Amino acid sequence: MWHLFRYAVVVFALAGLALATDSPAELKARADAATGATQAKLCLEYAHVQLAGADNLFNQGEVEKGQAQIREVIDYAQKAANAASASGKRVKETEIDLRKLAKRMHDIGESLAFEDRDPVRKAVEEIDEIRSQLMVRMWGPRAEPKGKS
Repeated sequence: MWHLFRYAVVVFALAGLALATDSPAELKARADAATGATQAKLCLEYAHVQLAGADNLFNQGEVEKGQAQIREVIDYAQKAANAASASGKRVKETEIDLRKLAKRMHDIGESLAFEDRDPVRKAVEEIDEIRSQLMVRMWGPRAEPKGKS
């Protein structure tokens, strides 16, 4: 009976660790410290968190701060692509995740006031270029994305 109790405690402790989420600063630090495929994955997680934060800032009317976070999203998307390309792992997953990131960023940009959209559109184009570079890495120089995100 005692062993069953200890087993249950271990299971619940591990479940708690799995459900615990890092703060953006912790996630950024982990992404910066990681290498290879792990860095690609963590950088994209951080980019998604920053994009959600930028969306919140835009919704609160803090356009300049939102634009700064969009810039960081681009930086970490590039870092993820570089890590995936250098390691040769998670390249396809990174390209797919970049497509999702660009789609979400496009949707956020379209919800902004007309005068605030241009920097976000340019950021989407940058992510599309990063995706194109990954596709060339996967399939050679003739690879091109099939349409816009």
